[in-house]
Amino acid sequence: MRTTITNRMMIGASLLMMTFSFATKTNAETCTQVPTCAELGYTETTCGLFTSLKCPFDNSKLFCGTNCISGYVKDESKTDVCVAVKQVIYSGSTPIGVEISSHLAIAMNDASSTMQWEAAKSYCAGLTTGGKSWRLPTIDEGQLIGYNSSAINGGLAKISGATQLGNEGSWSSTEYSTSLAKYFWPLSANTGLVDKTSNRNVRCVFAF
Repeated sequence: MRTTITNRMMIGASLLMMTFSFATKTNAETCTQVPTCAELGYTETTCGLFTSLKCPFDNSKLFCGTNCISGYVKDESKTDVCVAVKQVIYSGSTPIGVEISSHLAIAMNDASSTMQWEAAKSYCAGLTTGGKSWRLPTIDEGQLIGYNSSAINGGLAKISGATQLGNEGSWSSTEYSTSLAKYFWPLSANTGLVDKTSNRNVRCVFAF
């Protein structure tokens, strides 16, 4: 089991106290050898977006923790990767969505039920939350949601009552023909074509 940052700090402090104690014994007959940073587990020179602890004897040597630094969360599919937590967008003091990209946000929840394409467009256009102009995302925006899904879910996790993105197909506003429209998978950024009368999930977006 990997030693935690807290445990590593306690070990480092104990070793420093022991070393100081030995060094101050004026009548000591033997000396103790100060352990190397490597022997204590401080073997890294950078920890990227993970928390780190400096070796007490050489601050250029680091011990990397397993937690992400402030403002980042672990990628749901890759626990050794930290991704930026997307900004929560507020109306006054009330959260209403999470940033997808600069000046574009996604709703906190899917529509309560799946629906056909025309109904999905009307549903988003009829939302009044936060006084924003809501709409279906374009297919490019849908893919952007997929590429940033871990970070978006990190932002959604900060909002009470919000639901995480799932990998059921969601409507985009992008029309392919009179009978077909494009949809996307929010966790993978994959896209597809389907008849407009099919039922798909709906997660609206707005500009801010």
